[in-house]
Amino acid sequence: MFEPKPIGGSKREFYERCIQIHLRAGPIEHEYSYGFLSELMEDALAVSDTHTYVEYISPPVNICGDVRSRYGDVLDIFINCGWPFDQKYVFLGNLFDGGKFSLETLVLLVCCKMCYPENFVILRGYYENVLVKTDRNFIGELRVKFSESNKWKSLNSTIKNYLERLPICSVLNRKILCVNGMVTSNVKNELNVVTVRNGNSFETHNSRIEILFPDVDTPGPVSPTKIEEESKILKDLLKSLDMSMIINSNFVVKNGYEFSLNNQLLTLTSGTKLTRVSNNRGIVMMMDRVNKVTFKLIHGLDAEERDDLISQPLRV
Repeated sequence: MFEPKPIGGSKREFYERCIQIHLRAGPIEHEYSYGFLSELMEDALAVSDTHTYVEYISPPVNICGDVRSRYGDVLDIFINCGWPFDQKYVFLGNLFDGGKFSLETLVLLVCCKMCYPENFVILRGYYENVLVKTDRNFIGELRVKFSESNKWKSLNSTIKNYLERLPICSVLNRKILCVNGMVTSNVKNELNVVTVRNGNSFETHNSRIEILFPDVDTPGPVSPTKIEEESKILKDLLKSLDMSMIINSNFVVKNGYEFSLNNQLLTLTSGTKLTRVSNNRGIVMMMDRVNKVTFKLIHGLDAEERDDLISQPLRV
């Protein structure tokens, strides 16, 4: 069982040991004490910035789309794309959907953010946004494991407070906007508005944009006219931001990644088999120091081993 940190020890060393235990144990359920989870989330809140809603990152970096509690896929990402203490990561939200292994996914990723804050970015996605903005519980597992007194309610509240502080977008190389949902410059809801520094005029100009969290897995009907209209809207937005493209994880794509809207939009899905309908593949976008991009196939530790490696240049 994971217990609170012993008195007198280093917090970073303690949470690094927690990461190692998770990585070595594989995709199994862990038993967390109330004290451990409470201390972890309180420590995470203590170091989180309530005002940082945009993260600026540079390569080399690995960009991950939805994982939705697919803990075995998260472990496989680290095995195939690099350990969290060696690589830089951005997770585009939708980390957990309340299913099995939600706690394991939460604990591992929060520990990574605690230990490697400069190299580990976790964005708030649709699921996290719904949890923050509604009265829904984080996961029913809390009520089962910590039903006595109000322990589960306390944990639920602390987790929601942490999710509310997660940034909602990231800018890669000053030219690529990374989000979970979509973006508009026609601001209507100030709650999800961020100020983003503009591409080449990074130090002197910025723009206000709103991050939208539409329902996941429900892309609208597609027609040539609609694609043309949306392409123009996105082109104008990117021009105003002086950026080249958007990367999001707004819905599950069958092949794990998909370019659309004249290659101005890249949609990523990193968790495997997220919906019964699509039985999708998982992909991580890996960008090296010279901006070369490789799309790495993820199977999950409980999936069949394969050697697929897809490479495609990406202009930035």
